[in-house]
Amino acid sequence: MKALRLFVCLLGAGMLLASCDESENENKVKTATVTFEGTYWDAFIDNTQYGGPLLYGSMASAYRWVDEDTQLSGGMTNAWGGQFGFSEGGIAISNYVSSDFEHHNNFNYQLEAPSVIGGKNFAIVYCATQDDNLTTLSILDDKPHVIRSMQLCPSTYLIGAAKYGTDFSKALTGEDDFLTLHITADNGKTIEAKLVEKGQIQTSWKEISLAELGAIRSLSFSMTGSDSSEWGLNTPAYFAIDNIVIETR
Repeated sequence: MKALRLFVCLLGAGMLLASCDESENENKVKTATVTFEGTYWDAFIDNTQYGGPLLYGSMASAYRWVDEDTQLSGGMTNAWGGQFGFSEGGIAISNYVSSDFEHHNNFNYQLEAPSVIGGKNFAIVYCATQDDNLTTLSILDDKPHVIRSMQLCPSTYLIGAAKYGTDFSKALTGEDDFLTLHITADNGKTIEAKLVEKGQIQTSWKEISLAELGAIRSLSFSMTGSDSSEWGLNTPAYFAIDNIVIETR
């Protein structure tokens, strides 16, 4: 009888354990990754990096993309009314790649990344300077979602400016030089990414964890740096993002 009771107890414990595992599997959080790959995304790539019809033409103010699976959306800020297109800030899809930092440190190469990661497309973010109209990624779903992570890299234009300077900004190669990207959620929480620290410039892709921001509806981007004036940051605030992992359940 004692052996029978022991068998029944162990059987019950096993059934309980199996029930917990099944519940965890049923409630496992699902994720989707926005890779910017496919014909839908290709249609958002302008046919020249500066002055093209998509980002600077008469309809540029309407430039906006939406990922079907996650409802992640980005586009122009239209911070000055939309008449200057991407110059006002925004998030543009791109496949332009070059690591010629010395010669591509100007606005004619504003859509370039130094390399790609896991595909041919990515998005270029240009930070708007207006605090009340920042460049923003939004989730158009009816509820907040956790954005777990994204891959991030300074643009070719930014890296070239940081290494060699431009007509409007100085090189950021000194011990006191820095450039910080601020990623702020709509709940007020912020994560910082150091693109330049003590003169050391990030030149490759890095994964940025965003899970600690919690469930959110939007992310806004801004930059601060050592080369600033009364008009704001002088360093061109362009960077690339890709492989954005979002919890869908």
